[in-house]
Amino acid sequence: MAETTNKRKKAATAPKALAAAKKKAKPKVVAELHKGNIETVSLDGLEGDVVAEFTQQLSITGQFVYNAQEEDSTLIVENLGFGDIYVSDEPNLRVGNEDQRLLFKEQKAFKARKLFMTSGSEPVASIIEIK
Repeated sequence: MAETTNKRKKAATAPKALAAAKKKAKPKVVAELHKGNIETVSLDGLEGDVVAEFTQQLSITGQFVYNAQEEDSTLIVENLGFGDIYVSDEPNLRVGNEDQRLLFKEQKAFKARKLFMTSGSEPVASIIEIK
């Protein structure tokens, strides 16, 4: 009988220079900070350590849910193009709702554990989690 091995390959590590650059990088973001439906605060700059970065192309139908990796973090969403994004920290999304709409290159920041996104096309969304 032939013996099989299920050895996992180690994930490739980034070059040390790239890792050092990521540690030094501070996000330069102009955003609107949303705290649920109660309070909206405009910020000139938002600083902190980048905990996670995520890019996703949304589908035409259905809802995309992003779960934050850290508690008490700020989630910044940016529309990278190919259509409008509707984003909220509540699951009450509606295509056409101007309060939830992100146009091309617009950004919003949320103090939330979950983000809900939908679209009428197939745009690309970028999410940066800052703590």
